[in-house]
Amino acid sequence: MNPPPTYEIDRPIYLLGDHHGFTGEVFAAIAKQSIRNAVILHVGDGEEGISFGPRQFEELNSAFAKRNLLFFGMRGNHCDPNLFDGSIDLPHYKLVPDYTRLSANGESWLLIGGAISIDRLDRVPGIEWWPQENFQLRRDLIEPADVLVTHSGPSWCGPPTSNGFVRLFAERERRHGSDLVSELDAERALHEEAFAIVRPHHWYCGHFHTSEVTRHQDCEIRILDMNELRLHEG
Repeated sequence: MNPPPTYEIDRPIYLLGDHHGFTGEVFAAIAKQSIRNAVILHVGDGEEGISFGPRQFEELNSAFAKRNLLFFGMRGNHCDPNLFDGSIDLPHYKLVPDYTRLSANGESWLLIGGAISIDRLDRVPGIEWWPQENFQLRRDLIEPADVLVTHSGPSWCGPPTSNGFVRLFAERERRHGSDLVSELDAERALHEEAFAIVRPHHWYCGHFHTSEVTRHQDCEIRILDMNELRLHEG
């Protein structure tokens, strides 16, 4: 594996929540805010490889080029992780590997995607779900940064893993011999370990389909809702 890239950025950065293939809503949000000459940093779950593939990537590249936008897509849990190896690297549309870094407007950024799908039993392995979809803490690659961006998040924000929605899927998983809640708890604990290493001032994530802001140890943590598009203000 090649070392994850570092990009030098000298334009505003907008964070984009999950859109699950509904790119029309993304461009509507961009038009509503009259965004041009900026970066769109997607926190994952565009359903790359499920809802759209190579031909659509070219079309999206052209669409972002019309506004001089640079799109960086991170992997969510509903994406083919094999696409996020740096090979989708168009001028205005890039799917970036985990641990990609940005040097942007005087701040350092670290991007780490992936999460566990609670509905994986309903998805076709290798087509709609991949065993390597989960958040992977690479202690050989992780470093301090001013801004951390992940797909999922820690236990101190977002819905608890014991909520009723998760329990419905957990009961089905239990009948198949898996302990979904324990897996989710372990993954969110890995995010907390990442936080302790990175020590960011800002942390963005998506995944939970809600809009929420919390603070933890001098860090502002923002969960982005579906299609939420927000300017980063360092």
